[in-house]
Order: sequence, then C-alpha cells, then structure tokens
Amino acid sequence: MSSDMEHVNPTRQELVRLRRRIVLAESLVDIIKKDLEALMRTLFDLVKELQASRESLFASLGEAYMSFIESEMVVGSKAIERTSLLVLPLEYDISEGVKVGVLGLELPSLNLEWSAPEAPRFNLMDTPVKLDVASLKIQEGLRNIVQLAEVEASIRELLDVIALKKRQLARLEHRILPQLEKSITYVELILEETERQDSIRVRVLQRKRKERSAKR
Repeated sequence: MSSDMEHVNPTRQELVRLRRRIVLAESLVDIIKKDLEALMRTLFDLVKELQASRESLFASLGEAYMSFIESEMVVGSKAIERTSLLVLPLEYDISEGVKVGVLGLELPSLNLEWSAPEAPRFNLMDTPVKLDVASLKIQEGLRNIVQLAEVEASIRELLDVIALKKRQLARLEHRILPQLEKSITYVELILEETERQDSIRVRVLQRKRKERSAKR
C-alpha cells in the first residue's frame, strides 16, 4: 500500500463518500470557472473605462492649458499672475465609499464634492473669457482624476479576487480532484481484489463440500 493511500479505508461506504466528494469538487470547479468569466468580463469593461477616462483627462488638461496660454496672450503673464493672487479658491473634498459590483463584491467608490464660492471667481471685466474656460477644464480634469483613481482601485480589487479564484481552481483541478480520483481507483481495485478472493474461497468451499458428500 502506498503511503498516500494509508488514510483511505477501502470499503464500499468510503467509495460512496469519495464519489460524492468528487461530484462536489467538480461542481465547485464549474462555479469558480463561471465566477472567473464574470470577473474577467467586468475587468475588461473597467480597462475600457480606464482608457476612456485617461483620454478625457488628457483632453481636459490640454484644453485647459491652451485656454490658459491664450489668456496670457491677451492680457499678459503679469495680469494673469495678479489674478491668481486675488482669485477665490475652489474648496473640494473626496469622500470614500463602497459600491456593490460583480458577484456582490464591494468595490471602492470615490465622490468629488465641490464647495463653490458664492461670488464669481474671476472679474469678467478684467480677465479674458478663456481664463474661465481654463478653470472649468481644470475642474473637469479633477473629476477625471478621481474617476481614474476609482477605476484603478476597482481593477486592483478585481485582480486580487481573480488571483484568489485562480488559486482555488488550480488547487481543485491539480490537487484535490486527482487525489480523489486516485483514491477511488485504489478503493475500487481493493474491492475488486477482495471480491475475487471471496469468490475463490466460495468455490473452494463448495468443492470441498462436494468432495465430502461424495465420500459419504
């Protein structure tokens, strides 16, 4: 008897138990594969969303930069510098939360909250309109940055869960299922051998009985 089979009790009851376990393990394999498919679909969607957010961010910051340069060309860099010292600041905060995603996973949620000043930030009589456009585009860029952070955090969370699922699947497919199949084969062989020996003993007993009857 091999050392890894020493713990297996070669009985019909054990064979039934092992077969139930292998059915359960195969069911778990199917469930984990379906979970992985759902997770991978969500991951691909998030990667697309990430790319779209990056493109929006680059576009917003590019437009903000061009509008700022155009403002400097209209009133000069000194006037823009004076305006920057007098402009009312934008107060904002980022709140963190969770949202329910695929398979009931709790994914991170980030929300950008503005506290806009009551008065206009720029004096439209002294500053060009392009400066206000630059400010709005920067605010849009900030929203894109927060969205990027949320998507990247969700991707990291999904990757962790996918890695865990893959480890579980590998353990079932390459360790547990082969061990169960090996144990089932071992028990079946032992039971078959036992049945053959019992059959031989029965035939021997029957022959001896006949011989004794013949002598009488």
